[in-house]
Amino acid sequence: MCAALLGMMFVSCGSSKEVAKAPEKQQECNECLSTKDAIRVEGSFMAQFENQFPKAKQAARNNARQELARIMKTKIESVVEDYSSTYIDGDAQDFKQSVKDLSRSVVDQTVSGAVPIKEWSEKMEKGTMFYSCVELSSNNILDEIKNKVSNDSKLRTDFEYEKFKQVFDKEMEKISE
Repeated sequence: MCAALLGMMFVSCGSSKEVAKAPEKQQECNECLSTKDAIRVEGSFMAQFENQFPKAKQAARNNARQELARIMKTKIESVVEDYSSTYIDGDAQDFKQSVKDLSRSVVDQTVSGAVPIKEWSEKMEKGTMFYSCVELSSNNILDEIKNKVSNDSKLRTDFEYEKFKQVFDKEMEKISE
């Protein structure tokens, strides 16, 4: 009988911990949802020992930035494809490649400056999991692309910023859906 009571205590304590953790984790994730104005990405890293905590925090932030760069490069590539097929006459291949290359360098530069908006940790069975949510404003990327294009005389003649921005904004709206 004692064993049964002891077993029920462990089961009930375990389930209440899971119920208590779930809303907290859900709340954290909701703060890291992307919008049409900003892309937010969460990264994580596990530390087994306390002396690893500072490096784990940085690794979580770096993982988030890497994922952010991957997402942005994919989005920019899609925007360039849509924009060039819709608005560029003649041989758009050279234009597409130039804008893609330029955009990749812009993404690499701006992602390194992505701002951590929330960082937290959670005790796990095998250590402590560190999380970092980073944010990058879509306007930052657009402004940098505009600046880079304005410095390239060949691209500047073919590039219509407002039309590019329209395509970019449509792609950003897909993120927040």
